[in-house]
Amino acid sequence: MRTRRGLERQDVGRVGLLAGMVRPHLPLFVADVVTGIAFFLCAVVPGLALRAFLDELPDQAAGWALPVAPLLAYLGFKAAEAVGAAGWMAVDTVFRYRIYHDVRVRLTERLLRRPGALPPPVPTGDILSRYRDDTVEVAEVLGKRGIQLVSSSVVTSAVTFGVLFSISLRTTLLAVLPTLLIAVIAFAASRRIKELQHHTRQTAGDVSAFLRDCFAGIEAIKVNDAGRHVVDRVRHINDRRRHAAVLNGVFGGILASSQSIVVLLGTALVMWTSAAGIRDGSFSVGDFAYFIYALGTFGTLVNAVGQFVSRFQRFSVTGERLREILPGRRLRDLTAPTPDPPAPMVVADRDAGPRGGLEDGAPVLEVSGLRYEHPGGRPGVRDFDLTARPGELVVVAGPVGVGKTTLLRAIQGTLPRSAGSVAVRGRVLPPGVAMAPPLMSLTPQAPHVFSDTLATNVLLGSPPSLLADVLAASTLDHDVDRIPHGTQAEIGPQGHRLSGGQLHRLAAARMLAHPADVMLVDDLSASLDVDTERRLLENLLATARDRVLVVVSNRRPIRDLAHQTYDLVGD
Repeated sequence: MRTRRGLERQDVGRVGLLAGMVRPHLPLFVADVVTGIAFFLCAVVPGLALRAFLDELPDQAAGWALPVAPLLAYLGFKAAEAVGAAGWMAVDTVFRYRIYHDVRVRLTERLLRRPGALPPPVPTGDILSRYRDDTVEVAEVLGKRGIQLVSSSVVTSAVTFGVLFSISLRTTLLAVLPTLLIAVIAFAASRRIKELQHHTRQTAGDVSAFLRDCFAGIEAIKVNDAGRHVVDRVRHINDRRRHAAVLNGVFGGILASSQSIVVLLGTALVMWTSAAGIRDGSFSVGDFAYFIYALGTFGTLVNAVGQFVSRFQRFSVTGERLREILPGRRLRDLTAPTPDPPAPMVVADRDAGPRGGLEDGAPVLEVSGLRYEHPGGRPGVRDFDLTARPGELVVVAGPVGVGKTTLLRAIQGTLPRSAGSVAVRGRVLPPGVAMAPPLMSLTPQAPHVFSDTLATNVLLGSPPSLLADVLAASTLDHDVDRIPHGTQAEIGPQGHRLSGGQLHRLAAARMLAHPADVMLVDDLSASLDVDTERRLLENLLATARDRVLVVVSNRRPIRDLAHQTYDLVGD
């Protein structure tokens, strides 16, 4: 069996992830690099023009006669630098937002593949924090605040170093000494920077996760008078977040200030080493001015290196945090293109032709020897058999905890079966695949709704012409008539403007708006009275004469409607 560490060793690393993200956009990435280098090189020429301008001044006879060519070169390239900045910003913005798009779309696609019955690896609020913040770092480390900035600064510094070297080797080596010193310090501090980045991200995720839980459980907080405890807890985790952010900001500020340190120390060293040359004429005023001008380039390089070290360590933390929430814990999945929506699934015939071509009365649902084991080997479903024909209501009953919900999820495929087979209209369904309409649908005990209109929550993409019929069949139409704004009413976060019974009937209407051959309904009895539940099931059966309805219920009136009843018994 592969261990988690073994899987991670087979995965791509940080560089592999970046390479995989760049590959589909390689021409745009190259354009971004070239534009950035061109923009930085534009800053080299004004320094050379300033040197020529100052060196030619003594040769002028008249006091107001200035060297025109260096002056025009200086002004022209400063203007080009401004234009280049706008061009680089445009190219880099397009590139980074394409990376944003790819990372988030691929992460969403992979998260949607995760079996719905498995709990998320981290709290939902933390997942949102990682989706919002960590995905940004992948693009930022590739853009003008990361690799682009370093590459442009390195090329420009190399050109500048060559010019300085041709003027004075000794002065050049001393001038770049502070740059090398600061770079060494930045790399030496990289481990500590990574620790601070990880702590900052983790505490931010803790805050998001706790606030999300608070908003989701606001009623529990109120009825238990736990408001003071919640406020104290928020204050505590925010204090931890603030402490981490301050430490991270201090380290970042120190690295950012290194640019000024390089310029100050470099200026002092240039003044010290060039004094004798200026006196004897071997080191001109223009040379001195160019050295001081060039120190800004080296300062930019140091600042770029410092930022990149900090950002790359932040990106390292990002990779670890994204790996934690990816199914299979593989960063490689983020480098693979998002597949097109799958074609309609082709499943093996048992003894039937195309869907709808079976003889009248032939089984719609066949379950044979179905087994499911919980993680750790504890049995969940044991050798379950079921055959249901068109128009039949199958009721699954049993005490709490016996596995009724587990059975429905195993039939649908939300939980992977360990043995047995499931067939719909004679077609065997592949193991490890969760069925959706038009094959099978599931209405859970706690249906999920969106903070949107009632109509949107019911239809979820189905034609609006279905709305009136499915509301009537779900017995929700009379309630809608009494709700202000009717079907266009906003139901609020988690549907808090609807009662529990209305939410379950909304879920039933949604199921009817997305018809399936097999409709699974997990226990409506907790939120509906007996008469309403019976009327709802009668309506469902009336609208599903050629389909099968499988319902979890322990109520006698519902069992009386059933064509088949399965009583589950615990160990």
